[in-house]
Amino acid sequence: MSSLHDLARHLAAVALAAVDPERLVRDELSRRGERFGAAVALGKAASAFARGVREIPGALDARAPRLLLRTHATPALLDPAWEQRSGGHPVPDRQSLAAGERLERWLGEIPPGALLLALVSGGASAAVEAPAPGIGLEDLVSTQRALLASGLPIQAVNAVRRHLSRIKGGGALRAASRSPRILALLLSDVPGDDPATIASGPFAADPTTYADAADAVSGLVVPGSVRRHLAAGIWGELPETLKPGDPLLDRVETIVAGSARTAAAAVAAEAMRRGLSAVDAALEGEASQAARDLVDRGRALGTTVDRQGFVLVLGGETTVTLRGTSGRGGRNQELALAAAREIAGSRDELVLALATDGEDGPTRAAGALVDGSTWEAIRRAGIDPDSALARHDSHPALASVPGTLLETGPTSTNVGDLAVYLRAS
Repeated sequence: MSSLHDLARHLAAVALAAVDPERLVRDELSRRGERFGAAVALGKAASAFARGVREIPGALDARAPRLLLRTHATPALLDPAWEQRSGGHPVPDRQSLAAGERLERWLGEIPPGALLLALVSGGASAAVEAPAPGIGLEDLVSTQRALLASGLPIQAVNAVRRHLSRIKGGGALRAASRSPRILALLLSDVPGDDPATIASGPFAADPTTYADAADAVSGLVVPGSVRRHLAAGIWGELPETLKPGDPLLDRVETIVAGSARTAAAAVAAEAMRRGLSAVDAALEGEASQAARDLVDRGRALGTTVDRQGFVLVLGGETTVTLRGTSGRGGRNQELALAAAREIAGSRDELVLALATDGEDGPTRAAGALVDGSTWEAIRRAGIDPDSALARHDSHPALASVPGTLLETGPTSTNVGDLAVYLRAS
């Protein structure tokens, strides 16, 4: 079993290397050979993106303005050529508002005719914010907390975010009126890799409406100012976000440089290189149910192969619906704890759950690695794992078993989550 643990940790490293933003942007800019007159980097991968740009001589004009807006947890870039600010995550704070206001001004100050390089990654939805008129910081914070606890898919969450912001849903594109062309390189942390959902689509068209946003919050406790704002949009009293077909979009070329599918495919390829059978697919749904589905599917597929082992790797994002008081943990730790129950007593199965940004919920863990002994080990530590699952209190349960939690620290990348089922022959 120790060799299976080693393999799982190796595959996690392979996944993170495959979606290294520094390499991805370096490869793309080297291939294109273009020169840009301004550059902006947003989100959890902003610093790594900027390092990749720096490695390509001539990618930026010598005097090109450069703006880097990241989450507080993202390591800063040690380069005075880039103006830098940080904001809160997963909910915005006052620094987020300052970052959003600076982005608006900065886009309006780009030298006329300058080609703009926009490097966009997840985390920017909270870290970079410019609320619509009449919406305050507390309104955004309350709404975001309600959305995070709702179990709604990220597409619905970001439909709301876009309609409460001046810079999301193509707002940043509108502000960049001086640039005749924009190259938007995206690192996707959302299922489906929709540019409108990645960082809430600052340079992308938004196919959703105020009515969609109102539907998403209809059953949630959100401030009255938010409901009034969305209602005013539905009644036509407020301008809509940028829509598909708008002529402004002709100025933008959008490329998804990396995603969960990139990471999952790399894991599958490495497993096959080592002589194992491997399948990769999408990860979605409620975390505890996704764990059951992962194990059931892994077992079913594993019986059809005749090699020394089997790997099923899923990439994407799960949800956790919180009701009442809940404990500590994140969706990856909840998936891992639920998987530990499914494989309890097994001698040849293991499950890895990993947040690729290194941050799983409000904890220092990136996820967890569980095997057939984990569930009983939690019981021996004096914790009822069934009760922990019901209370969404996965972190203390998993922390009670040494070596179970994964702590990577900030990884400088962000493509959502990976769930990996491994079975020895």
